[in-house]
Amino acid sequence: MSNQILLTISILISNRPDTVRKCLDSIQPLLKKVPSELILVDTGCGEQVRGIIEEYTDKIVDFEWCRDFSKARNAGLERARGRWFMYMDDDEWFEDVTDIIRFFNSGEYRIYGVGLYSVRNYVSLEGTDYTEMLVGRMVRLEPDIRFIYRIHECFSRAPGKAKRLNAFVHHYSYVYQTEEKAREHAMRNVSLLLEELEEHPRNMRVTLQLAQEYNSLHDREKSLELSLHAIGLAESGPVEEDYCLSSIYGNVVNCYMTQYSYDEAIEKGEQYIESSRTDRMVKAVIAGRLAIAFVDKEKYEKALHYTAFYWQVYQEYLKNRDAFMTFDTPVTNTCFHERKRTPVLGNGVRAAVHCGKGDLAWTWFRDMNWQWDIYELDMGVVRDILERMPQAGGQELAYYEKMCSELVKRPELEEFIVETIMENCNPEETIPGEKRESEFTDRIGNAAAYRNVASGHWSLKLIRLTTAAFGPEPGISYTAEEAEDTALELWKIREQTMSWMKAYDIAGAVRHFGGRFAHVMEAVSFPQWEKELTRYFSRHTWRDTAWLAEAFAGEQDQDSMHMLAWRAACGISRASAAAATECEGASADGPEDSSRHPEGGDTEPLDGSVERMMDGLREFALCRTALCERIYREEAIREMPDVLPEEYRGAYAILNLLERTEAAQYAEAVESVREIKDLLPGLANIMRYYLKWLDTRLERQKRESTQAAGEFQVLARQIKARVYALMDAGQYEAALGVTEQLLPLLP
Repeated sequence: MSNQILLTISILISNRPDTVRKCLDSIQPLLKKVPSELILVDTGCGEQVRGIIEEYTDKIVDFEWCRDFSKARNAGLERARGRWFMYMDDDEWFEDVTDIIRFFNSGEYRIYGVGLYSVRNYVSLEGTDYTEMLVGRMVRLEPDIRFIYRIHECFSRAPGKAKRLNAFVHHYSYVYQTEEKAREHAMRNVSLLLEELEEHPRNMRVTLQLAQEYNSLHDREKSLELSLHAIGLAESGPVEEDYCLSSIYGNVVNCYMTQYSYDEAIEKGEQYIESSRTDRMVKAVIAGRLAIAFVDKEKYEKALHYTAFYWQVYQEYLKNRDAFMTFDTPVTNTCFHERKRTPVLGNGVRAAVHCGKGDLAWTWFRDMNWQWDIYELDMGVVRDILERMPQAGGQELAYYEKMCSELVKRPELEEFIVETIMENCNPEETIPGEKRESEFTDRIGNAAAYRNVASGHWSLKLIRLTTAAFGPEPGISYTAEEAEDTALELWKIREQTMSWMKAYDIAGAVRHFGGRFAHVMEAVSFPQWEKELTRYFSRHTWRDTAWLAEAFAGEQDQDSMHMLAWRAACGISRASAAAATECEGASADGPEDSSRHPEGGDTEPLDGSVERMMDGLREFALCRTALCERIYREEAIREMPDVLPEEYRGAYAILNLLERTEAAQYAEAVESVREIKDLLPGLANIMRYYLKWLDTRLERQKRESTQAAGEFQVLARQIKARVYALMDAGQYEAALGVTEQLLPLLP
């Protein structure tokens, strides 16, 4: 072996024209600054790639591929003249070899036998997602060192202690264009590993690699079966490469978790984590999986315990990564990777929240990656935080507020947070009568937990205003103008906010700060106000807005144009509600039910419903005619009523209808109903039931008239007989007196 060459770099060359030049270019600084040689092993690269590699070296070894990577590697190793040997593949390239150059030129290489660097295995072509694995692909050469194993080949031994180097290679070959290509690659590896395992059935390294290939094929049943069999072998006697046995225990728990067999994962996991056969890194893997399983089982104290264990090992790892180098396997190398760490800590946060440990939740929350695609994030973490906040207080609540402040920086997460808060603060009143006041107090108390969430959504603005006014603790202070401005902002989107403004008494909150809620009405132009009232009352009833009437009462001139329009709309809504009540009652009773109508026969609307209908119509008509008289001249109304808009003409017709009804002029009232139906077709439903009631009044009037006529005829016969009797008796003066008394009574 020549002392002139310090490092031999050997690379297997296949037919990869897209990456081979990147690979060879990345090691040029190393070849130039360290006494080195480059040996390329051609395993069948083709004419194009052969032309490329000949530009870089004339040390090219022709090798006929025989499905054995060790033999190909050894072909390069046999020709090596360097004191150290490093191997690569042609689909890898270094990002930076500066530390490797320093390692040799500083003489540090003399005290080590192995050099370690990382392979960054990408799982997306964009290069944003990857895992890293520490590999020992650089050793000090000694005569007996060679490559072993058909696939996933490695050096036969380590000739000294290992040095972690600050270097990594990019590797994209695990990013496949199709699922079929990925499966094809995995099946090739499986076939070679099965051959290897047949020759070395107690080899834990080969077993672990085969289990991982089954995992990549999503065949967790085979991976689990193989792993449990290997554990059985180890418990029955010595095995080869036993440093991989620990990771096989971890793979068993991983397989159960992937199959959602949480009971089995818990049983094995708690057993294995206490075993002397599992190393510190595998114990962390198992602890992380147990944390997830116990949260699913809602056993939060257990989940908290295992997350804390995982976190402790992770802190040890950060302080001294070199102490964990020997534990690095395909099972453990991603244990603390962000993609695996975030779900574990997320479940830890959930457990801490349920246990009221806000400080722990905050510690783990800060180490999670909240920048992933929203569909990859565990939104249960956010939901649990938000659900806990109304029960938390003091410093615990402050931790959750800080978490929310971080989360709302992402618009998608802000949207989810707001939706969840709105669910938690649902304004639907569920408690009747005298208990509503306590329900309101509870609602305000719960909502107050969210007032410091830094979102500009309308629901949070409302919560901040109302909890500042009614909350258990002093909150944000508002001026009267600020309170009115907030109310106006919410009023402008009242189709979304109306039930919330009612449930949280926004009118009372505005008054609390010295403002007037009626100002929200005054800020809207009258034409726009009328349009919005029409739209609103087409969806809601007067009952939904009774609280607004109370809010406006005493704050707003009841005869202002805005209030007249409001009162008119409420009146029609009350009339519609009365008609609808009568409709529902008639439908419920059915045609044979006469209990509501003692006289039997055709169903007759109850006088109470009609009275409410009439009251609503009267409120509408009086307010609308008052508006008409504000807008049009008196002489125009008197002399040219036909030019008025139909709504105002209809209002006058309603007043006429009510006047005729009260005078019992039912036949004339029927004519008024027909006129109203033509002018205001939107009142057809009300008029239909009003007309039905008028028909019953007319029937009753007719019956009473007929009955009265019959009684009069009987009386007339009696009086007539009396007159004749007086005349027969010669008492003509008396007969004349009776007749004169009768004349005024005749029809």
